[in-house]
Amino acid sequence: MAPDSMSFPFWHSERVRFRDVDLQHIVYYGKYLDYFDNALYEYLRSLGFDTGEIDERHGFDTSVVRAEIDYRAPARFDELLRIGVRITRLGNSSFDTMYEVQNERGVVCSAKLILVNYDARSGKARQIPAGIRDAIEQSNAGATPSEESSDARLEGV
Repeated sequence: MAPDSMSFPFWHSERVRFRDVDLQHIVYYGKYLDYFDNALYEYLRSLGFDTGEIDERHGFDTSVVRAEIDYRAPARFDELLRIGVRITRLGNSSFDTMYEVQNERGVVCSAKLILVNYDARSGKARQIPAGIRDAIEQSNAGATPSEESSDARLEGV
């Protein structure tokens, strides 16, 4: 699952809040799922989608159906984290996302999540809308392997 050599077409910054840390003063493991969720929706916003109305306007709302996270190093209160996002597979209704979280010292964790476009009204998965699919494919086509995605520096944040 290690995405170190993979490029990420989008990076999102998050500051570790006090409520994110546990009694060991490091980010609680479950909080990374919040960071991934925020990064995904900021990625979609960067593609031109109003995430507050993405379900109503585009028929797109996600639910996580699988999560794999490899923790490598702790992140601490008030650190600035960068979260790389890349969608690696687009199915009919589901898609795979890869994430890499970095702090100033290096890679904190990497993850793979499988999400499904979920219709809460019907309680069923639904097809990924063509407009969203096209925007993601264009974004991925523009991404190339970069030094930034593999050396875990926070320059230019």
